[in-house]
Amino acid sequence: MPSGHAVRAVCLVVALVAPACGLLHGHRETPAPNVVDLNAGSRRAIENLPGVTPSMARRIVEGRPYGDAHELVDRRILTEREFGRIVDRVTVRGRP
Repeated sequence: MPSGHAVRAVCLVVALVAPACGLLHGHRETPAPNVVDLNAGSRRAIENLPGVTPSMARRIVEGRPYGDAHELVDRRILTEREFGRIVDRVTVRGRP
């Protein structure tokens, strides 16, 4: 029969290793990123997009309305690289 020290050691190992293996955690899906409408989103919501500075957000708001999200590049408001960071997080639904 195992000694009390051996049982405690096994319990300690399980307690430390199980969370690292994901045995105690359920499968969690990562939430979809919030999508911001370029024609209706607030300046603050646009600033919260990855890599968007306050001055970029101001230019985006001042450039409204948009017919297509890629107009940010066509109008030289953002570079292609900057646009690439947010393309999956922006939409153009309707003109205000």
